[in-house]
Amino acid sequence: MPDERRQDRLEREINEILAHIDQFPPPERRWVRSGRRALRRLGDRVSAWQRSVMRAMSGVSLSQLMLLAFLMILGSMFFRRVVPLAWPWLMYGGIILFLVSFTLMFFGRSTDNSVAAQYWRGHRMQYTSQPSLMLRLRQWWARYARR
Repeated sequence: MPDERRQDRLEREINEILAHIDQFPPPERRWVRSGRRALRRLGDRVSAWQRSVMRAMSGVSLSQLMLLAFLMILGSMFFRRVVPLAWPWLMYGGIILFLVSFTLMFFGRSTDNSVAAQYWRGHRMQYTSQPSLMLRLRQWWARYARR
């Protein structure tokens, strides 16, 4: 009995699909769909481009940004007479980039991935020593900033 019900239901669904197969959407709806598809494709391309830019930028370190900023400032000094309208903007951009990268380097979280954790007999080795001057300054600044 259940197989007969399933077959009846399948036959009804097939008949409904065949009955509506000749009813295509009007041209206006097709244009809307194709427009949405084009926008979706454009959005996919833009997001792929953004991902590729961020992937390329992830390889740039803060010290490289600082070096670039220094070179921008130095280059703006040398090319002052060659491009008289652009040199102040190049220098301002270099100064802003230098200050931002220096601030991020100084106050940013220090995650030193180059030093791997050392293990001895399955236990992680940790050396206890006095915190460095830099660490103490950061801790002091963190306490001061929370007030």
